[in-house]
Amino acid sequence: MLDDSQGIQDKRVIVIDDDEGDCCLVEDILAEEGIEVVKAVGGEQGVRILTEQEFPVVITDLRMPDIDGFGIIDFIRKRHKDSLIIVLTGYASIDSVIIALRLGAYDYIIKPFGPDLLKLTVKRAFDFIQVRDERDRLRQFDLIMELARTMSHEVFQPLTVLMGKTNDIIRSTDDKDVKAMARSVLDESRKIRDIIRKMDHLDPTETKSFPGGHTIIDIDKSSPEKKKEQ
Repeated sequence: MLDDSQGIQDKRVIVIDDDEGDCCLVEDILAEEGIEVVKAVGGEQGVRILTEQEFPVVITDLRMPDIDGFGIIDFIRKRHKDSLIIVLTGYASIDSVIIALRLGAYDYIIKPFGPDLLKLTVKRAFDFIQVRDERDRLRQFDLIMELARTMSHEVFQPLTVLMGKTNDIIRSTDDKDVKAMARSVLDESRKIRDIIRKMDHLDPTETKSFPGGHTIIDIDKSSPEKKKEQ
């Protein structure tokens, strides 16, 4: 079975082939692995579906009378889609496979194929997607951390001046209302200062997730004080 660390909702494949029997064969085999398969009989129908929906993995025959596999690859790549493309071909078309791989196909399967080969090839594709997405996520976190450090540096200096001026007001005034307002400003400034200090020690491995697949860096867990407690 495929690794369940990737949500079942992401295990979607479209198979594009002018032979409906081959489409059904792919569907039956991958259904055993809990993968949802959308069938497109012919390249034209495949393009229509791809225009409306996203698929992590696209399985397409190379030889089709309307829009062939090369047309499918071109359609996906021109739209900068992240789908991995697996091409199906007969023994006589191996030269076409080499061209397809150069154009951006991920892998190929030669017809006729057995269930194990199809399952293994699709599993490798989903494994690759998982690694790619994790790499992209870490790259985004690196950019966020760099931005956070820059912002903290830019904010910390004027904040320090503000806190100093506020302390001066507290010491110099006898007006209770002014003193109370200044203390309130100082308390809020200290909270901002603490957040800024935490932003200097962000850790991309310390995250928390929310419904809907949203993930953010957990500032509190990333702080040096929390790491010492752990």
